[in-house]
Amino acid sequence: MDRNRTRDDVRFAERQTFPSWMGPALLVLAVPGPLLAIAAVVGEQGLTRNSLSLVAVVVALTVAPLPLLLRSAMQTQVTDDGLQIQYWPFHRSPRAVPFDEIDDVRVESRRSYQYGIRWTRTGWEYTPNSRDGVAVTRQEQKPVFVGSDRPHELAMAIREGLRAYRRR
Repeated sequence: MDRNRTRDDVRFAERQTFPSWMGPALLVLAVPGPLLAIAAVVGEQGLTRNSLSLVAVVVALTVAPLPLLLRSAMQTQVTDDGLQIQYWPFHRSPRAVPFDEIDDVRVESRRSYQYGIRWTRTGWEYTPNSRDGVAVTRQEQKPVFVGSDRPHELAMAIREGLRAYRRR
């Protein structure tokens, strides 16, 4: 997000992370891969330098992304310019939906237990911790769904910003 913004520029701000149960679930799901790799490689090659290095690579590839996933967070802001979404560590800079692209805003619900960033046939979905959110219909582009713990506040902030933008 733009660090130079003042509090008055921001109409809505929210930070979301994965649900609390996601960390233990990811750890449990990450365990079978390395165990199967160890069993397969050591069972076939025995305990050699090559087998140990192969096991180390598999364990690193399986376990290394976990800290990034567990610390991921989505920052949503509505400013005088439009809607901004930044999902760390997947976005280096915020994804912007300027007010001049927005046609409509609706509070909606999505399927539960589908977290993260997804491209669907209906457009982008950003859902870190909530099945409720706001569907933003855009001109000549697919809609964007932004999950929110406070979807009605987010929709109201976008609508107010849109009205202010159109009065300019």
